[in-house]
Amino acid sequence: MIRSIINRVQLCDQQGGIAILTALGFLLFSVPLITSSLNLAQNTAIDARVKTNITHRQYCGLAAGEYLSYLLSDTGRWDAWLTDNPDPSDPTGATYAETLDICGRNITITAVQAPVQPPGEVDDDLDSPTVIPALAAYNKRELQAAKTVSDPNPTGGDSVTYTINISNHDDKKNSLKAITDTLPAGLSYDCNGPADQLTLPGAAPVDIVPDDDDELCGDFGGVEIKWDIPGDPDLLAGEVATLTFTAVTSTTFGTYCNGVEATPDGFDNRSGATALVQIGPTAGLCPGEAAVVTKTWTSVTLTATDTSTSPRTYTFDINFEIKLENIGTDDLEITELIDLLPTGFNFGIMDFSGDITEAPWKVQTKNSVSRDEVTWRFNPDILLLSGTSQTVRFSTTANLTRGDYRSDVLADFAGGTFPRDKYTWPTALIEVRDVFTVSASDDGGDSVSGLRVVVSDDAGEVHSWTLP
Repeated sequence: MIRSIINRVQLCDQQGGIAILTALGFLLFSVPLITSSLNLAQNTAIDARVKTNITHRQYCGLAAGEYLSYLLSDTGRWDAWLTDNPDPSDPTGATYAETLDICGRNITITAVQAPVQPPGEVDDDLDSPTVIPALAAYNKRELQAAKTVSDPNPTGGDSVTYTINISNHDDKKNSLKAITDTLPAGLSYDCNGPADQLTLPGAAPVDIVPDDDDELCGDFGGVEIKWDIPGDPDLLAGEVATLTFTAVTSTTFGTYCNGVEATPDGFDNRSGATALVQIGPTAGLCPGEAAVVTKTWTSVTLTATDTSTSPRTYTFDINFEIKLENIGTDDLEITELIDLLPTGFNFGIMDFSGDITEAPWKVQTKNSVSRDEVTWRFNPDILLLSGTSQTVRFSTTANLTRGDYRSDVLADFAGGTFPRDKYTWPTALIEVRDVFTVSASDDGGDSVSGLRVVVSDDAGEVHSWTLP
């Protein structure tokens, strides 16, 4: 009996000891576990806050970018914003700032006008439709026909793809009724190639069949291909229609040149000898009479900026070159050259490094378009030998605000060589853009920078935006 009691006491003591050890063990192992859990929870909370702050900053950065895009979608709105938000801390008037809540925080957007960039260094898509001037000499040239070829140096007998673009350079809509292409002798319409395709603005390509297509197959004698455009669709200002077709090339070595025109206007918008295809290793000239007239600007120097105007007014010295190239086998004679300078440009002096150094016969202002017209009349005519070129170089002074500025050049060749004077179409593009650098910051000290804005005469663009 006594032994039984002792045994029970010992057992109880052992169980109590085990319980105590279990409790101590639980405490021993659970304290680090709880501490670790608390640390994890704390770290998770910190991580969540960091991520939330990053997300909020990104949201605010995007909001600032979208706000700027809204302002820039209309230059009137952008100019009003500049007028309403000059930064009083900058007496030069080049800094503008606005503070507003666009994302749950007070964001200060600061725009600083940068120096204007030389034309050609601004890469953007803000170009407005290029409009033909409303003058008698430039009439019936609203539609420009242009043609390119997929392979200018194919193996003889191969097929090549021609692409025709018809652009509306009018300030109103024009109906496209027909497209007519003239293949040179030695090339034939490819009746076994892929279907001809017409692409109108905003529409998917559709198959189109030329008139009398069954009579075109295998005719290498020089054929005229005409596509009547179903429904005479309208091209709005600046819109382009595209047509593609294939032709089989000649196996005879030589250079094959052809042109395209569109109805209405016909000869007035004819592209001239273009889309040259060379068969064989030696480059050649187009058979017969063919000429190319181009105008480019060769140098631009900023001489002054008037910061008192909005938008700013810039003064440039700009040099130009007109190049007349005889790419045909027949000699030509240049009778007259007319250059309609862009708005805001004034003729300066001749550059005697060009081939033609004769002073203009007349410089006059065309009041209806507010542009200076410079006319050279050559007496005697200037001989332009086959395969040669002549250049005219001169300087201008231009007082410009932001916008796009193009020239129009007409060249008259003696003897009625071409049905109409050779016309460059709107050319020698000068782009002038107001440029701003923009930053944004909030009242918590977060900020972003690296925003670059360019503004044309009718719209602006956010070129880059670095998120926080």
